[in-house]
Amino acid sequence: MIRIAQIAPLYEDVPPRRYGGTERVIAALCDGLVARGHDVTLFATGGSQTDARLESVISASLRTRMEPSEMADIGGHLHLRMLADVYGQASDFDVIHSHIDLTTLPFVESSVTPTVLTLHGRLDTAAIQRVLPMYPGVPLVSISDHQREAVDGLPVDWVATVPNGLDLGAYQRQRRGSGRYLAFVGRITQEKRPDLAVEVARRTGWPLRVAAKVDPVDVAYYHDEIEPLFDSDDVDYVGELDEADKPAFYAGAAATLFPSDWPEPFGLVMIESLAAGTPVIALRRGAVPEVLEHGISGFICDDVDEMTDAVGGLQDIDPAACRRRAEEFGVDRMCARYERVYDAVLERSATHAASARAAITPS
Repeated sequence: MIRIAQIAPLYEDVPPRRYGGTERVIAALCDGLVARGHDVTLFATGGSQTDARLESVISASLRTRMEPSEMADIGGHLHLRMLADVYGQASDFDVIHSHIDLTTLPFVESSVTPTVLTLHGRLDTAAIQRVLPMYPGVPLVSISDHQREAVDGLPVDWVATVPNGLDLGAYQRQRRGSGRYLAFVGRITQEKRPDLAVEVARRTGWPLRVAAKVDPVDVAYYHDEIEPLFDSDDVDYVGELDEADKPAFYAGAAATLFPSDWPEPFGLVMIESLAAGTPVIALRRGAVPEVLEHGISGFICDDVDEMTDAVGGLQDIDPAACRRRAEEFGVDRMCARYERVYDAVLERSATHAASARAAITPS
């Protein structure tokens, strides 16, 4: 049994009411670790639901209680306040596991309790590449091997790659539908390229249904570029779905289009779709080749022409093969991998402590 502190971002509840990939992974990890006999404390919003012990940092998620401008001004301070509280009681835990990226780093070196930091976002930003090398001894976890490539050559301490895992039971139990449409799920944002999904549907003659949210920063992009496309191509835009509605949405599709055009660190949409038995047609970006098996659970494409051609090969994909691939990203496998990470950093911490004691013990 390991005493573990899990630190979640405060922008969404754990799990989120709707969109929020990192928070869904944290929720699955906490519940899975509790089921495996560990003593887990989750530091998160008061609206969170967990089998772990919940330490409510704020009463409700920042996204529900603040305007975007307020989140930018106050959100950073609230995360620092949370980290100060967690590390103030660090001796109560064997391991601290943070999911809030760079903000955690200044607290790590002053604590005798080891920290594991999972990086959930892209690493090709100036902030990441300037700050990470300042903390070369912090144990880092990537969520895909590709995610690490942006910091190749920098003095950082990767201890493992742990692919994201979810509780996929509701998707796996969903009966496959008639497959009368192509699906796009996620966010309406330029890097996710919903315009390419529209283009594939237009070229193939398939109806397109879009279940996606529009963040405040993307409202202008949606109104100026995407809404006219949806109107002209008769796209069925259903908005943001909650967790209860997503399995049927995926299962009713012939395929899920994943034209994401950025270094995607993982892509939870893909494993959700596969768990429902629905193949994925994706661009070869980021972690896509680590999730999909080309020609078995979907198609990995280099451009929109190949995505269009792939629609014609969907009859060759077995829904059972899609579901089997999704099982590789279940909660138990994720938790088992993190247990090995915790064991490794605890062993390292004990070795360092023993070496320090030996260095000050008179011969």
